[in-house]
Amino acid sequence: MQKIQSFFKQTVAKIEDYPLPLKRYLLLFIAILSLRLCLEFYANNRLFQAADVMHIGLWFLFIVQAFMLQLHLFSKVNVEQIVKLVVCCFSIALTAPIIDLLISQGKFSKMNYLSVNSFSDIAWSYITIGGASLSRGATLGIRIEIVLLVIASFNYVYLKTGNIWRALAGTFSIYTVLFLSGAIPYFLGKINSAFNLTYGVDDQSSSYLLFTLDIGLFLFLAYRYNRKMISFTFDFSIILRLLGSIALVVFGAYLAQKSYPTNWTLDPTTLYYFPLLAIVWLLLFAYENFGKQHLTKDTGDFTIQNGLLLALVCTSACISFHTLFAVLFTWGMLFFLYEKPLRFINIPYLSPLLQAGLMFGYLLIGFMAFRAPMVGMETSVIFFTLTISFSIYLVLFYLNQYIYKK
Repeated sequence: MQKIQSFFKQTVAKIEDYPLPLKRYLLLFIAILSLRLCLEFYANNRLFQAADVMHIGLWFLFIVQAFMLQLHLFSKVNVEQIVKLVVCCFSIALTAPIIDLLISQGKFSKMNYLSVNSFSDIAWSYITIGGASLSRGATLGIRIEIVLLVIASFNYVYLKTGNIWRALAGTFSIYTVLFLSGAIPYFLGKINSAFNLTYGVDDQSSSYLLFTLDIGLFLFLAYRYNRKMISFTFDFSIILRLLGSIALVVFGAYLAQKSYPTNWTLDPTTLYYFPLLAIVWLLLFAYENFGKQHLTKDTGDFTIQNGLLLALVCTSACISFHTLFAVLFTWGMLFFLYEKPLRFINIPYLSPLLQAGLMFGYLLIGFMAFRAPMVGMETSVIFFTLTISFSIYLVLFYLNQYIYKK
């Protein structure tokens, strides 16, 4: 046992301290995920489609990110080391379908979500690590994988903290999240029942739920990695941007529903447009905050901003192509204002004009996210939004110039 523990400690230390940038671990994750998906589809004897690859890929991304976050919070190890460790250890995921094929002597297994319909089903599946049936839910290979993962998690947290109760709490949390992820159809049914929604043709609600969880976890991990991402001092201009941008997105959605009520309907898939729009707004605000920081301290490192832009593109495209178009318009205004080689934020008249365009971009996002055509917005609304925004930011611009000189 001492030799095993010594090997465990040495392996963990070597992985955590390996001098390689995090973006390389992203490629490693994609490589491992690709192999796991191929093995799983083969072990399932499944004629998979692109939607299946996307759905299961999003599920694995949720598991890995949730595992990272929980290990980080319970072990108090920094995010960078946790990412390196978890991605490397994700290679263990390749063993489950191989174990299933070996045990079944080449007969195909079925890897599915847990079959739960009541609290007693949930409790029984939780205790038995996947339910009594191996043909519906966790296969034997997955159960072995979960047991090894739980043991390693306990050992890691205890190794880093020396607190057995913290290690037990972390292990319980990790296993619980793993289990809940296997019961997604059950929770989706409860959500749809709460809103009186019914599934339609080509329903993608499970993928949308997973993507929403994935992007939320990504943002929280990014914040824990660099807390300056959303750190700012409240002043009038920031409060104005916060309240004004939210109001314009909501107003744009209202105009879309008023003018084109048949273009968008609430269903199990479009229900997730609301949290996704909130995430888009948060990403834009975080991007602008980083742009302001670069004005006073230009580090030349745009890794986080590039990551925010990638998240913006993926999230808005998940809603619709037209939402992506509106988001890129809004991001373009931010780029003109805060990024080299232009940086028009301090140019008289041009800065207020671009900020007025930025506020119009938020209106456009709400309008187009609910499937209203851009050309369908009334000219009077566009003129009113640009005029009022330009006037406000023109006053703020010269007021700031006066205060700065003072």
